Amino acid sequence: MLFASMLLNFYVSILQSFEQLIREKERSETMIWALRVWGISSAVVLATIFLASMQSWAPAEAIRSSRFDFAGRVSALPQLDLREFSLNRPQHVPVDKLTGFLVFQEAPAFRNGIECPFSYLENSRAEAICDSNAVHIAMTLDATYLRGSMAAVFSVVKHAACPENIVFHFLVSDGDVELKALMRTTFPYLRFKIYYFDEMLVKNRISLSVRQDLEQPLNYARNYLADIIEPCVQRVIYLDSDLVVVDDIARLWGTSLGSKTLGAPEYCHANFTKYFTNSFWSNRNFSSTFYERTPCYFNTGVMIMDLIKWRQHNYTKLIELWMDVQKEFRIYELGSLPPFLLVFAGSIEAIEHRWNQHGLGGDNVVGSCRSLHPGPVSLLHWSGKGKPWLRLDSGRPCPLDSLWAPYDLFVDVRRADT
Repeated sequence: MLFASMLLNFYVSILQSFEQLIREKERSETMIWALRVWGISSAVVLATIFLASMQSWAPAEAIRSSRFDFAGRVSALPQLDLREFSLNRPQHVPVDKLTGFLVFQEAPAFRNGIECPFSYLENSRAEAICDSNAVHIAMTLDATYLRGSMAAVFSVVKHAACPENIVFHFLVSDGDVELKALMRTTFPYLRFKIYYFDEMLVKNRISLSVRQDLEQPLNYARNYLADIIEPCVQRVIYLDSDLVVVDDIARLWGTSLGSKTLGAPEYCHANFTKYFTNSFWSNRNFSSTFYERTPCYFNTGVMIMDLIKWRQHNYTKLIELWMDVQKEFRIYELGSLPPFLLVFAGSIEAIEHRWNQHGLGGDNVVGSCRSLHPGPVSLLHWSGKGKPWLRLDSGRPCPLDSLWAPYDLFVDVRRADT
């Protein structure tokens, strides 16, 4: 109990110090650097002492990692150009012939109109990725949600007034190098780059959730966007893979964040307390993080992120600290959402609800059909347990799943052969 109390006080002191430094801008960079050095060195010392004395603790749970094991015919894919893949991709990943992929039809080519300010630089791929005049969108790509990702990308470019001014930044995990070739064949005119996300950054920080898919390491890649994407990219829209956009994404891009780092639709009518356990609310050291804020729930599947401010305040480290607290004290139940709420709830720029009609997948345990929220719709989001492609394939779709179906590029080769 003594060591547990020491660890609790240590975590709380670091979290409070980070939050105080973030909110008091007059503090010097020297003090911030000193705090970081102190925090890292103290953590190493305390962890060494604490772990040595607690031999009875159970080891961290195994984390499931998605891999491609799809049945189906291989489509003709071009040879991979690893030079364009990522500077930080591990060299030990083998490049074999592509097998086991889902098959997608090629998307139509969507071109800029004469009214679009065309900023693509043909003579420099690096400058094209760093284009400050482009709309930058970040997404993750993995086996489980690949079909949804393709539909999401298709919906974005289909409804964009200037589709060639959009740059996609895709994060993948180890073993998913083949996705670049698949994206290139499905969207030949798409401007994009694929980045490797090292799952070891979060693997030992993830705790059990109410749904197994919420425990996947790639779900936490959004925490590291500011570190992985090129420093020249100053702002990005993060999108989940289980959504479709039915409006011009440039309208969302044009939203001002003011002095805030993050922008997202807020839902203040939701019961905010349910996102954290009784252990959190009953502990003053934890719950006091919200004392100077009026926190509201927001969904992390659609966010505008100011990467400059994120890097300046090192929000990645603050999220990691809360994940470490969760690992030891179990202060929430839902995957990667609560750490974002702990850091940003009550301190974000509220965006119109039309940009995240979320919850269409039903609740996180049972799954059920949902209806749209009142008001206009620019983005449909199947957050929750049920996914439209699975319900459509099963022959038991929800009514709103028909709105996702027109963006599905999947080709079922087994049915095509019959």
